Amino acid sequence: MAASASRWNSRGGCSTRSAGATTSSSCRIPPGTAMHHRRPSMSAELASSPSLRPSATRSRIAVPPGAAPVLLGLALLVIPTLVSLARLHWSTESGAHGPLILVSGLWLLWRERAAIDWRPGSIRTAWLFLLAPLLLAYVYGRSLALLGTESLALYFVLLLLGFFYWGPATMRRLWFPILYLAFLIKPPFGLVAEATQPLKIAISQLSVSLLHAFGLPIGASGVAIQIAQYELLVRQACSGLGSLLTLLAMGLLFVHLSRPAGRNPALFLLLAIIPIALLANFLRVLGLILLTYYVGDGVAQSFAHDLAGLVSFSLAMLGMFAVDSLLRTGRGGASA
Repeated sequence: MAASASRWNSRGGCSTRSAGATTSSSCRIPPGTAMHHRRPSMSAELASSPSLRPSATRSRIAVPPGAAPVLLGLALLVIPTLVSLARLHWSTESGAHGPLILVSGLWLLWRERAAIDWRPGSIRTAWLFLLAPLLLAYVYGRSLALLGTESLALYFVLLLLGFFYWGPATMRRLWFPILYLAFLIKPPFGLVAEATQPLKIAISQLSVSLLHAFGLPIGASGVAIQIAQYELLVRQACSGLGSLLTLLAMGLLFVHLSRPAGRNPALFLLLAIIPIALLANFLRVLGLILLTYYVGDGVAQSFAHDLAGLVSFSLAMLGMFAVDSLLRTGRGGASA
């Protein structure tokens, strides 16, 4: 008969019994003893759950390796051009839309930042040889103060580097911000003069004909308007080209963000911008002529001139929204 032994732990209520080569143990909980389960801390749960773990890459943008010299070189090109645009073009009425285009265009790129990936060599390196003539054109425009040539060359430099470092797929995804930022390019002065001359003459003649029908002493010779003892010149800002470019850019942005159903409504809205901009500038010229006649040339050419430009642009924006509302109402009635 094999010997057996037992031990009892009075504090824990556990006993161990040995019978030969066999050992068994049992535990019992004394009456009145509470059981405590230790719950994991919240920090431990966050650390163990990948979905709840904070991601450092979502809150910060890391500069890819090798991108710092490229970004520095681009800054040396872009910043001087932006300063020249702000000083020589954006400070005029025809280029006042520049800051708005720049801020909204950068915001459009920021919205698509998740799709931007740094992939140097996405296209053949031989394409980079095109940088030589583009940079020469940039230096040529900057040295001779040809802001249109300078901004156009810089735009194509950025476009080429975008294809090389981001890839064609990313550039196709960013097609609208790229197209939209092209409105920052300053149009050549000769092209602007040729385009605005017929518009200025047409607005002058139409304004004079309308006011002459109401009995005002007014006449016109080309873009010069003679009313009483005052003479006004219809400048490029009053021709409607500046507001037309601004409205066209804003219309493209509006269509891109609202994404109307079908291409026809979007195309109709963009085409409607042309007569809306011309009508707004026609009303602006009428207002300035009446101010000159009834109040005087000093008031019409002071703050009232800039105020008239702001009012005409606001009316043009309201007209664009009104056309869009009519299009949506028509689509809603047709679908019903």
